[in-house]
Amino acid sequence: MPSLFGLFGNDDRRRPTRARTSPPMAPQRRYELPRAEPPRASMPAPRRTHRPGDREVSWRFRGMVALAVLGVTGILGGGIALYRSDALRVRVIDVGGVQVADAQAVADASKVAGSSMLTLDLTGSARAVEQLPAVKSATVTRDWPQGIRIEITEYQAWGYWQAGSERLVIDETGRVLQQSRPPVGDAPTIVEVPSGGTTQNVAADADTVRLVHRMRTDGTFDRLGVKPTSYVFRRDRGLTVLVSGAPAAVFGDSSNYDFKVRTWQALMEQVRAGKVPQVQAPAQVSAAQPRAGTASTVQEIDLRFGRNVVLR
Repeated sequence: MPSLFGLFGNDDRRRPTRARTSPPMAPQRRYELPRAEPPRASMPAPRRTHRPGDREVSWRFRGMVALAVLGVTGILGGGIALYRSDALRVRVIDVGGVQVADAQAVADASKVAGSSMLTLDLTGSARAVEQLPAVKSATVTRDWPQGIRIEITEYQAWGYWQAGSERLVIDETGRVLQQSRPPVGDAPTIVEVPSGGTTQNVAADADTVRLVHRMRTDGTFDRLGVKPTSYVFRRDRGLTVLVSGAPAAVFGDSSNYDFKVRTWQALMEQVRAGKVPQVQAPAQVSAAQPRAGTASTVQEIDLRFGRNVVLR
């Protein structure tokens, strides 16, 4: 029977061979090396994406900031240069309202000559001018670019306060004026009569001056139909108003002014109507023959004691 090897064209018959014996092999050991992790590739940083208008906006903002800084610097530099320059220095001082005061003294007192127009202390200059004797009030204003206008109001004398040979010029508040515009032609004179001895340290009584000023301006004398001829003041009894052809009125001070005026007016109406009682005059004694006191008309109305009016 043909072998299978012959079917394929090879009739070589393999003879069983004697198995070769080999020495026993040592058992093999298997070693596994630690796996090395592959190096990680460094990730590139994410690139910033710019929008189309970012670069333009950034440069525009920086340009605006730079221009603002340059503008502020220019303004400051220009202001400093202008302050130091002579372009805005006071060169002209115009003084108005002067009649008795010295215009040069007013300009000197203001202390504005050569000062910068930008830093003038107008209020301080006005107060300095008001320290002059003739100046009652003052205002200082700028007249650009190099001028100053000073407008003053001078003291106006109202009348006189006379004590002995000393005659003081006063205003309507009793302030003694060292320099002022002169009083008007019919200015009043308040004569101080010493209460005892000689008068020292002459000073106008402010309440009395205001009292006379009020009577002269509120129409009191016109309502009473009297014409004052003199104003007499004594420290112990106050003001006495002497009038022409009528009894004098002792006012004292300005307290209860309205009541005193109404009482004086009522009594003057009675005097004119002949209804005021006669007062007893002091007895007159002659060397030949003494005689009793005789009745006399009222010479003085004392209004200092409220309803207790005293007729003398």
